[in-house]
Amino acid sequence: MRQGLEERIGSLRFRLAAGMTIVMILAVAIAGLVDQVRMSLSPWLAQALDSEPVQDGLVLGSFGIAALVLIWVVSGWSLRPLARASAEAALAGPNHPGVRITAGQLPSEMRPLVAAVNGALDRLESAYEAQRRFTADAAHELRTPLAVLSLRLQRARSDGTLDWAAVEGDVRQMTRLVSQLLDLARKEQGGRGDAPDVNVFRIAREAAASILPLVEASGRTLVVDLPEWLPVRGRADDLRDLVMNLLENALVHGAGQIRLSGEAAGGVGLLDVADDGVGVAPALREAVFERFRKALPGSAGTGLGLAIVREVALSHGGSAAFLPGDACVVRVTLPVAA
Repeated sequence: MRQGLEERIGSLRFRLAAGMTIVMILAVAIAGLVDQVRMSLSPWLAQALDSEPVQDGLVLGSFGIAALVLIWVVSGWSLRPLARASAEAALAGPNHPGVRITAGQLPSEMRPLVAAVNGALDRLESAYEAQRRFTADAAHELRTPLAVLSLRLQRARSDGTLDWAAVEGDVRQMTRLVSQLLDLARKEQGGRGDAPDVNVFRIAREAAASILPLVEASGRTLVVDLPEWLPVRGRADDLRDLVMNLLENALVHGAGQIRLSGEAAGGVGLLDVADDGVGVAPALREAVFERFRKALPGSAGTGLGLAIVREVALSHGGSAAFLPGDACVVRVTLPVAA
């Protein structure tokens, strides 16, 4: 009740209505005061004030003066917080990403606009932060391979021979790292928007078929157990990348048979990728979904695969996590399209 009262008092319409009520009361009081003053004046002056035009002029004049004064006070009272809000909005930018507009003393009619502006500033801050993290991550992760490549070239200049196989491996590693960083940055900025419904199980089977030659070349097997149909609203390319990164993660870091399975349960689709490896320690199962985090620091890969998996799952309204237990199983949940 108190909050509703404060909301009404904070309304510009309430302030104006209250002000006009006060003006009317003042006008009636002034009219009564004029009558009392007229009675105390000399007869000829009282007779002059008895004329209707003079009385109307006095009442209207006093009413107008009171209305102007009240409008000046109410507008100043209401617009002073707006000037402060304008000053706060002028400070917002890359150098002050945390600045927000204070809506507390603004008229309630303006607060939805302030909330919308603050929401836009929140999104801009997220974009600035994503750009900053992308630049910092790229610089940090490329520093080591570039240093290694520079040492190889310096050694080749002094020895007269160049280990082309090692150089090509370094270039491939950097190319893959940059490609995955750009892919992750794009997925972080993307949204489902007006994306169509896609059959995520069909996309998963296509991803499994494309990686099957690599699985067979490593002497391992891939088992796919997926229903025919599961509609999900989203981007087919991103969902395919999600499955590909899960399978590549199991191929590079796991062991034994790789199993891709799924089902629909309770309005969500479940997509599981498992293998026979030792898995990830429980203390690290959440950390490995962060950028450049690996269960084993010296292992192969860029440390971006699971980060891409989670980002795609989140952007589609789902989640990605390791299932509890000793088995190595990553489960992705996606909401089923209506």
